[in-house]
Amino acid sequence: MTARYTGAALLCLWSAQAIAGPVSIGFEGPGDGAAPPEWAEDGFRIVTRDAMISGPGKSGDGTDGPNEIEAAMGRRGAVAILRAAPFALVSLDWQSESGAPGIIVEGYLGPHLVARERHVAPGPETGFVTFGAGALAGQAIDRLVLYPQRNGAGLGALDRVVLDAPFEPPETS
Repeated sequence: MTARYTGAALLCLWSAQAIAGPVSIGFEGPGDGAAPPEWAEDGFRIVTRDAMISGPGKSGDGTDGPNEIEAAMGRRGAVAILRAAPFALVSLDWQSESGAPGIIVEGYLGPHLVARERHVAPGPETGFVTFGAGALAGQAIDRLVLYPQRNGAGLGALDRVVLDAPFEPPETS
């Protein structure tokens, strides 16, 4: 097979996996309690460590979806969102339960860190807040790792992560 056809076949394969529009990951598969170590949602693989799921009975006012995910008390929980085809972070919805909790967000392409962001709720009574992507906006990544804070600085829970296709630079002639 020539390089031209190989490239075209890879482009078709990548296009078949491309995101057709924004996707909202809302942690909707699991029920209340310890988050499962892995599950699939909207074509993405979700992997967790030391994380808890709160369902509608426990998760805020439900305006951003029925479930939220947070670090287990006293642990440094992590949530990874993975997919073979590149994607980009658009935003994340964060709930401040007390204090001014933060969330660290890292995007990777293969083994390389593309960018790291830190978002902090503006105050103890903030409730739900949406953080737009900063350094990761439009960046092609295949793994997004989130570290939701649950410690003396505050309690916070992740309600939704919005993903889309990465930015494509315009073609030049």
